[in-house]
Amino acid sequence: MRILITGASGFIGRHLVAALSTAGHRIVCCVRDLERARRMFPAQMVVACDFTRAVDPELWLPRVRGVDAVINCAGILHARDAESIAAIHRAAPKALFTACLVAGVERVVQLSALGVGSGADSDYAHSKLAADDYLQSLGLDWTILRPSVVYTEAGPAGCASQFRTFATVPWFLPVVGTGEQTFQPIHMADLAEAVRRVVENGVGRRQVIDAVGQEPVSLAILLAEFRRRLGSPPARLVHLPLPLVRLIGRLGDRWGREPVTTAALTVMMRDNTADPQPFREVTGITSRRFADVFSDLSPVRGAPYDAGRQG
Repeated sequence: MRILITGASGFIGRHLVAALSTAGHRIVCCVRDLERARRMFPAQMVVACDFTRAVDPELWLPRVRGVDAVINCAGILHARDAESIAAIHRAAPKALFTACLVAGVERVVQLSALGVGSGADSDYAHSKLAADDYLQSLGLDWTILRPSVVYTEAGPAGCASQFRTFATVPWFLPVVGTGEQTFQPIHMADLAEAVRRVVENGVGRRQVIDAVGQEPVSLAILLAEFRRRLGSPPARLVHLPLPLVRLIGRLGDRWGREPVTTAALTVMMRDNTADPQPFREVTGITSRRFADVFSDLSPVRGAPYDAGRQG
C-alpha cells in the first residue's frame, strides 16, 4: 500500500513510518520541515506541508491522489508563533479528509487523543473533537484512534512533553495536586501495531477506539519511572497546589512556554483512563501493562503510597 502520514517527523509519526515501511508499505512523509525529514527518512518520499496554511481541499488533492491510506498524526498542544491550533487540528484535517473523499482514498486513520470527547475544556480538545466529528460525517472508510499517554522504554513521547519536563526537574519531583490522578499509558509498539492492522485489514472500520494500556497508573508513578529512565537521580516528591499550577499555566500561555501551558498542565490535573477491552476486542491486541514494561518499578520517595499498588 501507498500510505501518506502527516506529522511524520513527530514521535508517533516517525514510529509509524518505521513500522509500516518494515511491513512493506511505501510511505509518503508529509512534514513542515522538508530538509529535516529527508535526513530522517532517506528511503521514503517526503513532501512539504504547513498545516497552518493547508486549509483548502484543493491543496491536498495532489498529495492524496494515488494514495491508498492516510494517517493524520499532526498536532500541537499550544500555539507558537504563527501556529494555530484551530488550523492544525480542525481546518487542515477537514480539508485533508475532504480531499481524501474526492480522490477516493480507501482508508483514513485519525490519531486523536483520549478524553477529547468527554467534556474536556481546552482549545486542544475542542479542535481535535471537531476534526473527529467531521471525519465521522463523511462517507469514508475511517478509524479514529484516541491514545492515552504514549511511551517507550525510554520514557514519555509525543504530546506528553509536559511529563518529560516534570520528570527531569533538578533536585525534586513535582506532581500536580495529589499525584494520584490516573492515566492509562500505551506502549508505542502497541499503538503502531494497531494502526498497521487498521490500515492493512480494516479492523475498527468506522469506529472511535480508545487506545489504552491494561491498567491505570498514577501520575506520581509515571513521573518517577520516566525520571529514572531519562537518567535523572531519585528525588523527593513535591506536591504543587492547583492554584499554583494554574498560575504557571497562565504564565506559560503568555510567554508561549510549552509544555508549561494551561492546555498541557490541564492534562495532568485529572484522570485520563478508559476501558481497555474494546481496544483488545477490535484490534486483537492485548496492550502491555506499564508495570510489565518497567518491571523494576521502585517506590517513590515521599509518596503516600508505593509502586506496588499499581499492579
